[in-house]
Amino acid sequence: MKTPEKLEPVAVNWSSTGLAGLKRTLLGLLLAGLLGCASAPPQPETQIDFSWLLSGAALFDAPIDTAALPEDDILGLAPAMRQYLADVAPQASPQQRLAALLRGFEHREFTVEYQPDKTLTATETYRQQQGNCMAFTVMMVAMARELGAEAYFNQVEVPPVWGHEESQTFVVYRHINMVSESPRGRRVVDFNLAAYDPVYDQRKLSDTEAFAQYYSNRGLEWMQQGDMPQAFRYLRKALALRPGDSDLWANLGAFYSRNERFAAAEQSYLQALQLESSHTIAMSNLERLYRKQHKTAQADYYAERARYHRERNPYYLYYQARNAYEHGNFKDAKRQLKRAIWQYEGDHRFYFLLGLTSYRLGEFDDSKTYFTEAFSLADSPGTKQAYSRKLNYLKSHP
Repeated sequence: MKTPEKLEPVAVNWSSTGLAGLKRTLLGLLLAGLLGCASAPPQPETQIDFSWLLSGAALFDAPIDTAALPEDDILGLAPAMRQYLADVAPQASPQQRLAALLRGFEHREFTVEYQPDKTLTATETYRQQQGNCMAFTVMMVAMARELGAEAYFNQVEVPPVWGHEESQTFVVYRHINMVSESPRGRRVVDFNLAAYDPVYDQRKLSDTEAFAQYYSNRGLEWMQQGDMPQAFRYLRKALALRPGDSDLWANLGAFYSRNERFAAAEQSYLQALQLESSHTIAMSNLERLYRKQHKTAQADYYAERARYHRERNPYYLYYQARNAYEHGNFKDAKRQLKRAIWQYEGDHRFYFLLGLTSYRLGEFDDSKTYFTEAFSLADSPGTKQAYSRKLNYLKSHP
């Protein structure tokens, strides 16, 4: 939902065959990681008091009234928006109308400026002409549905974006775009096609899941602005929608940690880990939390546990390699990719990036071998076409 790059107004990707997200389960690796970590915490883990955490009593003089939780009209359209959409190819089919709307964006009839800390409703995004990827996607989903087109929220597993909202404390952001499907195929609408890659794993979100991320994003923004009651209300609303989402509990922990309510932060992070035992952000934040309190044994335990999971998660290694590649550190990228492939040999993305890396290092024979392996593992014509376009671009821009 929050990306570090400056993005252009709109980009659209067509695939007639769909974008095959390769869902590779790491259950075996994660179980091995849990068994291989330092045996047990130095002391019994804290009992989680959900009523206390969700009431806000740890920070505020009185519990927050749940009736005061926000109810943003996330997908609501202002009259001006409905009028604008009514004039978009009114006699055409829903998909043709959506295509006409997107052409209007591409021709800059209407623009949205990227602002990373602006999670807005559809109407707010339209009026302010700015927002982050969540704001843009909210607006596009609302507009597409108004035109009669099928549209849903799509979470893209881009390399993790961790924000430092407090010194040495991480929060979780996810990248979201819009997908519209029709008999012609699958259309992806993203703030910037450069930030979207069809070989990334991705997952359709229900409106409830997307709204929970919206409220969490906005809660963190209120926290940045120093309005803690409002920040808590939005984070609390997110958890009301999705109480089983580990990311939301980790963000609540960051909120409590920011306000030096360390017992509440600890419980929030532990709940994130109960929901997802491999949640490395929660582990890292627990380490920092215990380090602040001079609880060295506990801090060392979670530091080792986080390190163990990261070094044995091939996708973490892949994302590290991608970052190194994009910064021109090709030798480091190659080293990380070799480690990723040693952990898991079945993902075409590892080999394709290793092919690009080898090419940049002048190892042309090796690059051909890795590209060949990537194409053999890719089971989607759309993915192979994307790879072919990248290779053609590479040849034309040596």
